[in-house]
Amino acid sequence: MNLPPNAAKGKELAYPFWALAGFLYGAMLAVGAGQVPWRLVLPILLLTLLLDLLPIRLISGDEFGAGLIGFLSLLIGFGLYTALLGVFISSLANEARQCGFRPKAFDPVRWFARLAVYTLSTCGAALTLQGLHALEADSSLYVQAAAAAFAFKAVKMSLDAAMRRMLSDIALLADIRGRLREAVIPILLCILVIPHFLGTLNRSDMVYQLAFTGLLLFFILYFSSVYVREVTGWRRTFERFSLLFESRLSPDLEGHGIRTGVIADHLLDRFSYPREKKRVLVQVAIQHDIGKSALPAYLFNKRGALSLSEEDEYRSHSEKGADIIRTLTEDARASRWVRHHHERWDGKGFPSGLKGKDIPYESRILALCSRLDHLIRREPDDEAVCRSVHKLSGRELDPALASAVDTNLLQRLREQLTQRGLMFLPIPEPEGKQAGEAHRTGPESSAGNEQGSYVGASVLLKLASDGLLYGLEQPELEADIVRLARRAQEEQSSFYEILPCEKRTYEAHFYPEHGEVRIVLTDITPAIAYREKLHKEMMLSYREIMSALSSGKVSLCLTERELLERLGERLAAIQVAERTDVGRSRDLAAGFMQPGDPKRIMQIKLAVSEAATNVLKHALGGEVTLFVREQGLQVLVRDDGSGIALHELPKTFVVSGYSSKKSLGRGFGVMYASADRIFLYTDAKGTRVLLEFDGIQNLGETVLQTGDVQAQGMSR
Repeated sequence: MNLPPNAAKGKELAYPFWALAGFLYGAMLAVGAGQVPWRLVLPILLLTLLLDLLPIRLISGDEFGAGLIGFLSLLIGFGLYTALLGVFISSLANEARQCGFRPKAFDPVRWFARLAVYTLSTCGAALTLQGLHALEADSSLYVQAAAAAFAFKAVKMSLDAAMRRMLSDIALLADIRGRLREAVIPILLCILVIPHFLGTLNRSDMVYQLAFTGLLLFFILYFSSVYVREVTGWRRTFERFSLLFESRLSPDLEGHGIRTGVIADHLLDRFSYPREKKRVLVQVAIQHDIGKSALPAYLFNKRGALSLSEEDEYRSHSEKGADIIRTLTEDARASRWVRHHHERWDGKGFPSGLKGKDIPYESRILALCSRLDHLIRREPDDEAVCRSVHKLSGRELDPALASAVDTNLLQRLREQLTQRGLMFLPIPEPEGKQAGEAHRTGPESSAGNEQGSYVGASVLLKLASDGLLYGLEQPELEADIVRLARRAQEEQSSFYEILPCEKRTYEAHFYPEHGEVRIVLTDITPAIAYREKLHKEMMLSYREIMSALSSGKVSLCLTERELLERLGERLAAIQVAERTDVGRSRDLAAGFMQPGDPKRIMQIKLAVSEAATNVLKHALGGEVTLFVREQGLQVLVRDDGSGIALHELPKTFVVSGYSSKKSLGRGFGVMYASADRIFLYTDAKGTRVLLEFDGIQNLGETVLQTGDVQAQGMSR
């Protein structure tokens, strides 16, 4: 039985009392069992100890210590005092295992609580056996084992439920069906094993029979442990993958999936969620935002609010995530939960605008868990978090679920997250975003802040209640503005959008009010031109610095076209999506080389290997393509990540062993040392690195001989 952390408060003051009580309890049992034939009892006590040190692990997270078989055998065969001695040993074994066999971690309160529950449950089983003997004197061992096991589990489940209610505010009948199903396993084991134990007590081969039965139980314990380990291994895999794609998108997102899973794991018990479905929902909670891995990183790092088209792209992550979950798990239910986890109780969510109980119950739970993670991270005061949740109740969150959130729950959630090392310092609310999600704001957070103050004229337009647009002087924009204004009117929400028109660009803000839509249209062409000018000047500066530091070996391309114009004849390509593709890309490059220069081959293989490894480390995959130009080999490495920090690159030329983990890391230094020239282009949508190797003899002949075979065998 696992007690919540707050059950041990003040336990330091109670240590002497519990130690004395435990000593008196053990002494009483020793005196009461003084007339017991120890030759028969000791093997059962030893087996009880071993079975509790190696419990059966259930998928729900609970553990069943099969020592129950031992002390119920003692109850039926030798009476209550001997059985309580087995209970005493079983409780000690459980506490020793739970504290990791460290004396300093021993918790007398937890141990005595378990001892009390086991003692009362065993007494209940003893009373049941007395009643059974009074009704039928010649009942078989199987009937006695069944009666004792049923009585023990009935009393124990009632006491456990009462303690959960007292310590965790969980309903007494929470998931009663799941707990009854799990009780079947120990009851069946008792019915099958106890009669065999007692039937061999006076036989000469008793030790052999006990050893045989113990070996059988050991294999049951072992395979149950292996199975549960496989299940928990899948959860760890989901957690690692979640952490991987979140860290690549934004520091604010890192760990969100794991924390949501921990919160869901804790909340589902309070909601009396079926235990057989709990494991699946917790895994889905960890991966509920997996669709964000298919979106460009700039959506999560942009300063200011997202435009309407950017927000629409952001909203697509729930549907993309549902498709990924369906592919990974082939579970249509889990896919549906992810698809609708951004629906709102008031019907203003996405992607389908479901309302109230039309939203899948599990999706509503995911929404609450995700929102709680954002609130807990940003607000250290539990009272403030409760107020925020209650404000969202009936609007964004299911009122019945939100009502379960109180300060006691939040305190336990923080303790759970802290124990797992997931409780970071609160972070401020990011500008232009609410709790890590895109939302619409007014013109004060528009793109004008990041595009400079150079703007053209602004005009005020109006889509009137008669459906006509007034004040527009650019007729070519009318269709787009009317369409967006009607959307603002239907959704009753403000937003902005960037509208290109011939050689000019406009920023339009839409404000619905009183049956009309007000539109502020601003010409931001000068701001964009100024931003592009600054960007070009910055790029030229970086180009000169990088070229000077590398003695012309590294060239920064201002446009992707500038890099692509250098490419020669295409040889072969390989997609880099998993670890094995690194070796395949390295072998692909080596396959076009003559074996006469092993040092040169090694340089090329090393550079290609580092380039492919960087694609996996700093993006979600990419492509390595080989070209030949004037007896030189070209290796083009492409990824669709979030780009690299240009200010870090010059350090790789002048600082030996320098690594920038958020850009190209040490791998760029290896490529710089191996290649003759490097051409680089990067932006927010990805990076292109072109490595050139000169003076490769007979490359043309090698291409003619092996190029077609390599291209067909290695590219995919």
